[in-house]
Amino acid sequence: MQNQVIKQTPRQQIPSFEIGSQKTPGPLVSIAQVKGHLRLLRAFHNLRVTVEECKDRRIPTFATQMDRDSRWMWFITLAIDRFERWVKSLTFVPLEKFINKQFPPIDVWMVWHAYLLNPCWYEEDCERLLILQQLRLLNVFVVSSIDVGKLARNQPSASRMAAWHKQTGSFFDPFDAMEELTHKQMECPRCRTRVFVPFVNDNGTGYSEQHFSAMCPLPGCRLKITKGNLAMAKFVRDLTESEDGSENFMAGSLFFGNGKRDPRRAKAIKDQLTQSSQFGRKSLQSSNQRIARLDWEKEIKESIGYSLPPLKEAIAIVLRDHPEATRTRILSAYEDDSPFSINLISAVLRQGIFTKRIDELGWLRPGTFKEGDRSQLLEHALLRYHCFLDLAAASPNLMSVPTLDIDLIWHSHQLMGGRYGVDCDIYIGRRVDHPLTTEEAILSRALDDTCRAWQSRFHIPYMQCGCPAPDKTLIERLMRILRQCTGTRTRLQASLHPDHLPATHPSLHNAVLDPERGSFGSFGKPAHPQRDEKDLVKLSLPLGVRKKRSRKTDPELPPQLEEGFVSEKMTEEPVSLGPAPPYIGYESDARRMDTRYMHVI
Repeated sequence: MQNQVIKQTPRQQIPSFEIGSQKTPGPLVSIAQVKGHLRLLRAFHNLRVTVEECKDRRIPTFATQMDRDSRWMWFITLAIDRFERWVKSLTFVPLEKFINKQFPPIDVWMVWHAYLLNPCWYEEDCERLLILQQLRLLNVFVVSSIDVGKLARNQPSASRMAAWHKQTGSFFDPFDAMEELTHKQMECPRCRTRVFVPFVNDNGTGYSEQHFSAMCPLPGCRLKITKGNLAMAKFVRDLTESEDGSENFMAGSLFFGNGKRDPRRAKAIKDQLTQSSQFGRKSLQSSNQRIARLDWEKEIKESIGYSLPPLKEAIAIVLRDHPEATRTRILSAYEDDSPFSINLISAVLRQGIFTKRIDELGWLRPGTFKEGDRSQLLEHALLRYHCFLDLAAASPNLMSVPTLDIDLIWHSHQLMGGRYGVDCDIYIGRRVDHPLTTEEAILSRALDDTCRAWQSRFHIPYMQCGCPAPDKTLIERLMRILRQCTGTRTRLQASLHPDHLPATHPSLHNAVLDPERGSFGSFGKPAHPQRDEKDLVKLSLPLGVRKKRSRKTDPELPPQLEEGFVSEKMTEEPVSLGPAPPYIGYESDARRMDTRYMHVI
């Protein structure tokens, strides 16, 4: 009966989804936009393979002698430097001119992509950092330019490459730029002398290496520059910034952990810091505003000995009335001299793990979703994502852990920049954040909670990949009996394609694992191999440590199953999801949703 109703639905009708107590006028993400995102991921994947396997002859000799992990991290460091140059050079222009003159090369887009997928940090930085103000205005163009994968394949025009070189001082092609990007410019934390340090050197103390250090060349200073005292200088610079009444606050203070935005709290935190005995002014203020600020910075730096640990102790004392999570979030933004609040190297590396998993599903292959019943995979993923948002609206205290298919659609939504935040405010009442890292134990509990909440709300399993579901509590068993007696309707209506089942495995690219265990200790034994497990263990170590680890010391992956992702023990038929959809007029022809951004993949 339900199938007959769907067949009678007009094909022109745009699907509407229920999120909380509201209905959307249409899908928040279109199938075409997801396909464009997959094209983009394919371009990133190809770029990574080229670097790791040294497939381009322009890669310098010293880089070819690195292990593949270190070479890729070195490349990301260069890309972040190029991203910073790009955002500083941006000007607001019409869309067509932006595409032709200012659209970045693929390595810079890769960094921007990873940045966008940390929406709370990205939005906060766009508000507080002067260098991101033009990018903030250009966020609306992200949706229109989502087919960057196609642009990345095409040879850029001579005018575009010339404009890029004029704006950033580096070649457009990242492999051409390698030859000239040899040193990183920075400022000595003590004397403010401009210093140029190599990205890589023979003794392993280059800027892109784990044990970075450099000596200030000024004879009267000779400070040993490290990531620690660079981070200290960054914090002091943000703290003493502009007192002219403009909006400015410390990184990590604008959003609560649950995604709620609170500018008043952010201002109160900065006022509390600047008025404390640890960071407040101690000398008479000069009439020259710039000199007064420099004197204030010097006072703070000298009081903490130009060192990061004393700074952390002082912050803990001043903000002791705030939750530890607030202090931890603020401090996490101050790890080096990067103007951005998140560790973009870690962000790109972790997105690389996600891209690798999507590739292993076969979803990055050209033509995968061009025709046939496999087009249902993205349609059902889109439906499950809207249910994921509905679950977030119904459970404000739940830390929802996405599955791979849901995470793909979620990422596509976040690439819309400002629109993602507006959608969250309208339908959920807060930002649904996408944390960069989460401790294994916390993520494990959150996954169990998500599975239970999904089962309770929609009455169907959250994961159908073969992984064991969490044990039911007594209350959950009673609720199940009650629903059977009362005939409560489920809200999902779909039958997952067999090829979709592996994509319902949880997306764990943000997991911080225990390196001593070398496995998903808190997650239990999954029904299929964790192909990203080795990468996650590496990322849980300090960046750069893996350069010295050999195959003998690296933890081994579980044995691979011959049938790919799904365990041989998983013999049950695909679960048929119950009736009563959370959407109105859903149609199988995804092209009716939105044809403006349709690209064959």
